Amino acid sequence: MSLSPHLDSLEASLLAAVSTDELMALTARIASEVRLSGSPEERRALAFIEEQLAAVGFRTRLIEHDGYISLPGAAQLEVEGLGAFDCITHSFATSTPPAGLVGEIVDVGTGAESDWARPDVRGYIALIDGLATPEQARRANAAGAVGQIFINDDHLHEMILSPVWGNPTPERLAHYPRTPAGSVRASDGARIRAALPQRAHMHTTVETGWRALPILEAHLPGAIETDKYVMFAGHIDSWHYGAMDNGSANAVMTHLGRLLAQHAPNLRRGLRLCFWSGHSHGRYAGSAWYADNHWDDLRRNCVAYVNIDSVGGQGATLLTQAFCVPETFDLEQVVIRRYAEEEFEGSRVGRAGDESFMGIGIPALLMTVSEQPPTPNAVGAAALWGGKSGGLGWWWHTPDDTLDKLNPAFLARDARLYAATLFRLCAEPILPFNYAAAAAELDKFVADYQSMVAGRFDLTPARTRTQNLCRIADELQTALEQRRNRGAFEPQALADVNVSLMALGRATLPLNYTRAGPFDHDPALSVPPLPLLADARRLGASAPDSDESKFAAVSLRRGLNQLVYGLDEALAAMKHAHAAVEHL
Repeated sequence: MSLSPHLDSLEASLLAAVSTDELMALTARIASEVRLSGSPEERRALAFIEEQLAAVGFRTRLIEHDGYISLPGAAQLEVEGLGAFDCITHSFATSTPPAGLVGEIVDVGTGAESDWARPDVRGYIALIDGLATPEQARRANAAGAVGQIFINDDHLHEMILSPVWGNPTPERLAHYPRTPAGSVRASDGARIRAALPQRAHMHTTVETGWRALPILEAHLPGAIETDKYVMFAGHIDSWHYGAMDNGSANAVMTHLGRLLAQHAPNLRRGLRLCFWSGHSHGRYAGSAWYADNHWDDLRRNCVAYVNIDSVGGQGATLLTQAFCVPETFDLEQVVIRRYAEEEFEGSRVGRAGDESFMGIGIPALLMTVSEQPPTPNAVGAAALWGGKSGGLGWWWHTPDDTLDKLNPAFLARDARLYAATLFRLCAEPILPFNYAAAAAELDKFVADYQSMVAGRFDLTPARTRTQNLCRIADELQTALEQRRNRGAFEPQALADVNVSLMALGRATLPLNYTRAGPFDHDPALSVPPLPLLADARRLGASAPDSDESKFAAVSLRRGLNQLVYGLDEALAAMKHAHAAVEHL
């Protein structure tokens, strides 16, 4: 993708103004207190940030809303014959009765589906390798375990066990964990495992309920497309002092807000900063609430969502694996190549980290831009990220997430990468998206699913449409590239092109990334690509004429119908965008 060369000198001056000292000072101030969701300490951090942003011209407001929050309290674990172990409990686990929970321990290893299928799990306390996750809590509940003991690495990592994204509806209440849970260190887990069979005595306290949560919104209007904006957001709440997670990100947001405000005349679109609460203790309660309650404005006016989390960590040399969608990949590839001299590979946006806006169809990118290099036997956050990432450092979600875990030079480097990304999204005359890449990915996924069913189900109605989408998208992309560097555009024609490109995201992204669609939130569990056709995998793996095969076929038929409907909407949006470009 080509970017407008007349913006290069402005971008260079923006990046040159990034101050390592100011970033570290801001981080130290924000991370000077523990910021539990809804706490006075969190509000003090937001008040400080609001003061900084209001002083440079942002229109700020502090929004309060109800959030369903779970704060873990004290936890104790004793194992007969071994004594007491250091232990923590987790958000949305249940508290034990006052007398505690006593039960036999059963070893379920890594907690694979086959491990949980054993008949001796029901009524036992399960011992599980790895971090406490919603998926393992779900499996434990389904298997009838009365409690869980998770074996972490050498450190105890705070976690949240709820799969419910944001605040619950009545029907989602049944999805919360129903049993106590705790985590122990790897060495203690090995001792417990070696001594089995044994009985455990657990005491846990978890405070779960509604709390008033704050969101700080700071808005800087654009100079031309005054109603359109790029949303730059990250969570303010923390586990412990949270210097990296997420104090450093909040510092980058505040610092870049000041620097970009100095470039306000050059920003075609506005910049909206949002600081979420309820990330760590409410499964993204703040961003989900914002999506629900600002849905129409977001759908009409938000051109992109740039998420920031846990930047500038010691040892964070991996700069190639950040979240992106196909249409934002080219932009970030250019930025990473130009300013970090790395080849960006990108990772598919997953159900994590306040990615609450995919259902609306808002193009997303980043979340975190720097991570630890990959390592064998990954632990901590790397065990969740997987792939080529080594995670966010051994101190992630522990009391050791303090200021000394930051590398000041890396923090400034990450801030510059975010600055270039935001500047291009706000200032480029034509939105820097590639919908040919988005169409090609949809077509690939349909083809993959068709191969899985091996002639047992016909996905031709979807494939015909994705192939047509690819053809028109390729023509659109060629036309856009021919026009990007002209430098002068008829204002209304340019505005029409950008609105048309936004409409393409609204049509394609929910199909690719969500089951729930535009009006709800999928759980914080794995969502496969093009989920409306995901039962093709189940159909292909089942015996012909079996009950499982027939059930899967029913689901696949309904999903295909919905997908075809959505692809027709995407085709109409693609044709409209192509026509708009022809008038540019």
